Amino acid sequence: MITAGVLLLVLILAAGCSDQPAPAKQDVNRRTITDCAGREVRIPERVAKVVDLALLDGTRTMVELQVADRLVGVNDSVKNFMYGEEGSALGCWFLPPKVAPQLKSVLSVGTCREPNVEFIRSLEPDLILAYASYTELADIIEEQTGLPVACIDASGCLDFKMLRLVAEIMGKQRRAEALVTYAKGKVETIVRMRSCLDEKKRAKVFFWGWPVQDAPKTIAPYDPIDLAGGLNVALQAGARPYEIYDITKEQLAVWNPDIILLQWWTRKKVGVRIETILSDPALQTVSAVKNKQIYYSRSFMKGWDPAMGLCEIYYLAKLFYPDLYRDLDVEKEGNEILKRFYGMDGLYSDFLDGSELHRWKPIPTS
Repeated sequence: MITAGVLLLVLILAAGCSDQPAPAKQDVNRRTITDCAGREVRIPERVAKVVDLALLDGTRTMVELQVADRLVGVNDSVKNFMYGEEGSALGCWFLPPKVAPQLKSVLSVGTCREPNVEFIRSLEPDLILAYASYTELADIIEEQTGLPVACIDASGCLDFKMLRLVAEIMGKQRRAEALVTYAKGKVETIVRMRSCLDEKKRAKVFFWGWPVQDAPKTIAPYDPIDLAGGLNVALQAGARPYEIYDITKEQLAVWNPDIILLQWWTRKKVGVRIETILSDPALQTVSAVKNKQIYYSRSFMKGWDPAMGLCEIYYLAKLFYPDLYRDLDVEKEGNEILKRFYGMDGLYSDFLDGSELHRWKPIPTS
């Protein structure tokens, strides 16, 4: 964790030796918003120029709200994962570059933790977006630049507070509420389809996250498991909601899940993989291992994306209950969902082409 002193030093060094004073904060034609960290921020009535320091969440949310043209600066993660070698090497789907090709030419302003403050100030943005978990950094940037900094964050893929906050800032509330209503309708469809499911027959599921090391990590709750009708065995651990924590393989064996979801989707052969789990001597008594019910899942990475979260719910529902959802065309639904959020067809099919997620045969049309 970076301390306030180190952050301040980084920002001072990034700012160079300029004696240029920070622009004075003006209260004329301004309004007050409360950001995701509970901070009150004074922003212009119309925010026309934005710098995003919130990994991919800020940029992704602005694309979904159809205001990506207001971005004048983005953090290195946007460049690396959308257009750079890092994203290409992992085959990752964080935000498809073809839905916002104009962002390739938007200037990079450094990382989310070590931004170039002087350069940001030179862009003269109306607002800077930062992560709610870095409020200390947000306060320092605000002090150094004299510019408003709004913190954004979400707890879970269907927590819409971030979408609604950015919409309020950008004047896109109608678009945001349309997406929220659509998302809730899609979830209700899945829930309604399983209304006849016997509670005693619900699938017990373990989410194996961050599979770069042999020791399992997990999180609970994980919205897509819950909404797809699975029982997340990690809920028994009593950890803080959405907190990432380690467990032992011995504990996993005690929980004895029917299905294991492995947070992985790329074709790059690194870390823990399905075959690793299947051959692990410590897990041979686990039902999911004995029955070979281990699957890769898109999960979350670099922030929470409600669009991919919805796709994951449909994907998991059919994995958990293939007979109940045998007529559910997951790929078709995924393409529809991503088109609604990103305005382009075929995006989920593109994602599946580059992933190792389970892919069902197309459902014949009558």
